[in-house]
Amino acid sequence: MISTQTLFESDKMKYSPPYNKSEIHKFYPNIANKLLECPIHRWRAETGIELIHKEPTMEEQKRIWNNWQLMSSDMKRKSDNKSLELFKLTNEQHHMLLIRRLK
Repeated sequence: MISTQTLFESDKMKYSPPYNKSEIHKFYPNIANKLLECPIHRWRAETGIELIHKEPTMEEQKRIWNNWQLMSSDMKRKSDNKSLELFKLTNEQHHMLLIRRLK
């Protein structure tokens, strides 16, 4: 079985950081302030680190999970710490829970 990381490396995919605050304002001008009031979106915008959270579609849920997989070990550790703080689950645990709910 080929690991997810191996697939990403072979496709030469790179981690794509979440939008920072100015990008959120640029791309979501009507809801930027509301998004940045949310501790999840604010933390992602401030750190540039992905954090698994509920997305509106299965496609987007899978996209952020795949993006999370591309992060460095240090970034994953920081993200897991924040996930445990906010959700009492690691990112992987949270992802599995959210995927089951979206099916």
